[in-house]
Amino acid sequence: MSDTQFMDDLIVIGEAVPDELKDKRKVLCSACYSDEHGLVRIYPIPPNAHMRRWDRVSIPLERNPQDTRGESWKVQGSKREWDVLSEKIHRHGKLPQPGRISLLHKLYRDFGVDCIQNLNDNMLSLGIIKPDVLNAWMEERGERYDPTVQITLDSPTRFFTIHNYKLQPRVKYRCSDCRSQNPHNQQILEWGAYEWMRKHPDNPEQAIPNLRLTDPQYDKYFLVGNMSKYRNAFVVISVFRFKHGTI
Repeated sequence: MSDTQFMDDLIVIGEAVPDELKDKRKVLCSACYSDEHGLVRIYPIPPNAHMRRWDRVSIPLERNPQDTRGESWKVQGSKREWDVLSEKIHRHGKLPQPGRISLLHKLYRDFGVDCIQNLNDNMLSLGIIKPDVLNAWMEERGERYDPTVQITLDSPTRFFTIHNYKLQPRVKYRCSDCRSQNPHNQQILEWGAYEWMRKHPDNPEQAIPNLRLTDPQYDKYFLVGNMSKYRNAFVVISVFRFKHGTI
């Protein structure tokens, strides 16, 4: 595959809570699906790109020499054109509800694994899991918590990154055919959960029930991905939940 691609069939399936680079840029990481290229990770993305789950987008992409994971790409001209990078990301509406269910079925069929160990064995950094959720809770972030929240240039409101949240949602689960000795204990990075905490600082714990993780009336699927520096460490990028019988 070429080191540059113009992907015009991307559907956003996951967006992680924003982070901050060493040079103080606020950045997003999005996971997408392409009929031609499969699962695609795009990082870094400026927050003003306004990409959201189920958006249809077209983006000129290039490989990131600092990220050798096969699914990883960045927007062409990422650093040198950062201030106007969002103009290269074109949205074409949202995938309708019936299409979302069909897509999730396809994702699980083509990229679903019985255990995260299978992703490691095949050197894959993104995959779909149907978990057996044992527990979900909020945990204090600890020493990485930074209460200082910045105001971005393109918005008069305060912009939160992952380090500005005192709490982090976590989940403990087993895969459908788990090979791990102990249950998986992972951080949830889905931006929607963090947005709830930002908008409802008096009730941040409600972010967990919102995800329906332990609700027996809902089927759950996780989009999981590993960390660039720690390839064996996975996090939950997106939680898909549908009432029983929907899929």
